[in-house]
Amino acid sequence: MRRGFDTLARLLSLTLGPRGGNIVSQRVNTSGFEPLDDGATIVRRFTDLPDRVENAGAMMMRHIVWHMRERFGDGSVTAAVLARGIARELHRLIAGGADPVLLQRGLEKGVAAAVAALEEMSVPLTEPEHVAGVARAVIEDPRIAQLLAEMIDVLGPYGNILIQPGYGLGHDYGFREGSRFPGEYISRYLLSDKFRHLAALDEPHVVVADFHFQEPGHVLHLLDLVTQAGGDSLFIICKNMWERAIDTLVAANRRGPVTTYAARIKPVEDLRRDMMRDFALLTGAGFITDVAGMGPHDLTAAGLGRAERLVATETYLSVVGGGGDAPAVEAQTATLQSRLDLVEKRAERELLRERIGRLQGGIGELRVGAYTESERNALVEKAAHAVKVVQVGLEGGVVPGGGAAYLDVVPAVEAAACGHSEEAMGMRALARALEEPVRTIAANADAYGPLVVNACRERGPGYAYEVGQASVRDMVQAGIVDPTLVVKAALKQAASGAAMLISSEALVLPRTPKESYRP
Repeated sequence: MRRGFDTLARLLSLTLGPRGGNIVSQRVNTSGFEPLDDGATIVRRFTDLPDRVENAGAMMMRHIVWHMRERFGDGSVTAAVLARGIARELHRLIAGGADPVLLQRGLEKGVAAAVAALEEMSVPLTEPEHVAGVARAVIEDPRIAQLLAEMIDVLGPYGNILIQPGYGLGHDYGFREGSRFPGEYISRYLLSDKFRHLAALDEPHVVVADFHFQEPGHVLHLLDLVTQAGGDSLFIICKNMWERAIDTLVAANRRGPVTTYAARIKPVEDLRRDMMRDFALLTGAGFITDVAGMGPHDLTAAGLGRAERLVATETYLSVVGGGGDAPAVEAQTATLQSRLDLVEKRAERELLRERIGRLQGGIGELRVGAYTESERNALVEKAAHAVKVVQVGLEGGVVPGGGAAYLDVVPAVEAAACGHSEEAMGMRALARALEEPVRTIAANADAYGPLVVNACRERGPGYAYEVGQASVRDMVQAGIVDPTLVVKAALKQAASGAAMLISSEALVLPRTPKESYRP
């Protein structure tokens, strides 16, 4: 099992650092090949090893890497390198007669000491050059990293940043007012600009209703409410609208005096309802839903919201100058931020960040250019990934990058390893394994790892190998930092995976049935 564990980790380690190489993988059932430099993508392409026992160890490593990707989007290769180093050191001790249980207990204590030290050295991610450093570690494009840092400096840590394919070879960005939600207009017969395929209204009244408008009477009731309120335009945000109701609105738009358009939020079920609540809060509209047994006739004039401008396209809804209550919006934002501190799943955290960004307002668009469409699409994907990693850093702070943070916590782990017990041996094994990220980055840049590690220790805390200058430098001054949450999680996940490997005494595999054409 350890051979399989080590085989996949060794493959992944080749991609660590700025000079890490690509892994070339043959596409399944084709003669084509694809270059890969992302750890999570590499393990997804990995299916199995010929030996079933070795394959079980490789699957353990695959789980470590994929868990890091799912939760944080970064740090997967670092976790693999650490897990390989920890497993190697512990296996050496076990071969000498040490008790795996006591070693595992020591490993857990060492991880706790290292995590505490990382938390102490963590600093807030506030400087634009440090933000650019975090982004550059993901996308490896200094220009895009700098543009992202400038955009986040303007929009704030929860800013709504959209990555779009650009035209030409350059990269640029722009800002728009308001908030943007994933959605679409309901009918091509309810458009203000049929050439550009959008429905736009200035100073409309707004209805936010989580149910289907089925009958003509349902929408005629809304038109009466707008007329009573002295308005001349209405935008309906709903779950869906049936053909009879759409025909009624088309006829009413021709007849006047109220112009009405309709759109829907794209996500489904609870996510759609959460977004519709946020939309209602921004516009000051009342939110009604069929889940609570409400219907179209429960809408009243008091439940109408307002906005300076509202636009619906095939892909999004944009609201500018919503008439919602500012203190209520701030209170909801604070509530979502407090929930963000408690949620661990990456997907839920991203959704909460997006909701906070929409409530705070402001939209940034980064336009990415390249020579070919495939290269452009790859850069768009990497830039979107970089935004998510930077947001993790903005939440939990940063520590020196390039493996320097792991070197800096070695004294704390060694100080906790008192005596010569087997638990202390497990902690010292962790201390030795914490050098692995710096060793691997140096090796991938054709430098000798042990000498680099010694040079980093001689220079003091915060120093690691800066590949671009081929020298040992202060990582913070060089603008190379890593999100604290990712650094801690990579260490915990690596230790957990290595502990599982060394504590496994038996492996149960299903018997492969022999194929036979006889009954």
